[in-house]
Amino acid sequence: MLLGGVLVAACALASAAITLRAGTPAGAVAVRSDLPAGHVLDAGDLRPVTGAVDAGLIPASRAGSLVGRKLTVPVVAGALLTEKNVGESAAHPRPDQALIGAAVRPGQYAPGLAPGDRVAVTEIPGDAVTAGAGGTRTRPQSVVAVVTEVRRPDQPQSPAVVTLLLPRSDAEKIAAPVAQGMFTLVQVSQGAR
Repeated sequence: MLLGGVLVAACALASAAITLRAGTPAGAVAVRSDLPAGHVLDAGDLRPVTGAVDAGLIPASRAGSLVGRKLTVPVVAGALLTEKNVGESAAHPRPDQALIGAAVRPGQYAPGLAPGDRVAVTEIPGDAVTAGAGGTRTRPQSVVAVVTEVRRPDQPQSPAVVTLLLPRSDAEKIAAPVAQGMFTLVQVSQGAR
């Protein structure tokens, strides 16, 4: 009888452990609004939802990998995304957006920078960059962009190449400092503008 009681208790504990594990909120990725097929996803389009993740749904932990990818089908607000809903990275941004490549060396970006992160692309002041008319200094440019790709170098002394998605008007503001290497990428929160 004692052995039977221990066996029942062990089965009850095993059942509770399985139930708790199955109900652990892992999370998935949903869209915030209705989006057409061909739309290039950015971080503002996505939101995590909690709950157990079914096979085929994209886990919330992979939301950053969706930034810069195109939808293959139209989706409605609140829809959970699957791999079938998204295609490869977009080769071209929307007409009001631009992709800009930036060669960055250690110290110009956070080491853990990854696709989906938001960064402030901030001009580093220099005499040639900030001197305005009459010798007065102008305020350094700073714009917010979304990282769509990070290519890390094979050689430690070589720069990484970070691809940034941002509004076209902002890309025009920051293009010269980026081309001259006179900038830094500051990681900012998702709500930053």
